[in-house]
Amino acid sequence: MKNQLLILLTTLQSKPLLMISSILSFFIPVGNILILVGCAIILDTLTGIWKSIKTDQQITSRKLSSVISKMLLYQSTVLLFYMLDVFILNEIVIAFFNVPLLTTKILGLTLVSVEIVSINENYKKVMNVDLWSSLKNMLSRAKEIKTDISKVNEKNR
Repeated sequence: MKNQLLILLTTLQSKPLLMISSILSFFIPVGNILILVGCAIILDTLTGIWKSIKTDQQITSRKLSSVISKMLLYQSTVLLFYMLDVFILNEIVIAFFNVPLLTTKILGLTLVSVEIVSINENYKKVMNVDLWSSLKNMLSRAKEIKTDISKVNEKNR
């Protein structure tokens, strides 16, 4: 056992690129969630900067540096939950729900939702319009248009 461990360590030390690529390949299945969470953080940051400019608030380096810590915290949390999912929870969760990596996906959804709420708050402060209300109005108008088109099509038949 010691010899095998020694061989493994020697191989990994002599080929660091192999070790890094092996670790990165383990995290490939969660890559899209990491990208989505990162994009949500960036979009929230941009809307926050936009809000600060429009409301004449001072943009400080301290506020901007919190973006880095938020990005690291969110991304490492997703990676941690992914490892928990793979090594512990996935088999238990699949017994009840047929969705692989469900807890990681729920965490990603939660983190993105937090950022979307923040984006909505920033937008509301600048434009005095709630994005959720606008979305509901747009969907109800689309439904009305669909109903009107259906009525016109029925009359033309």
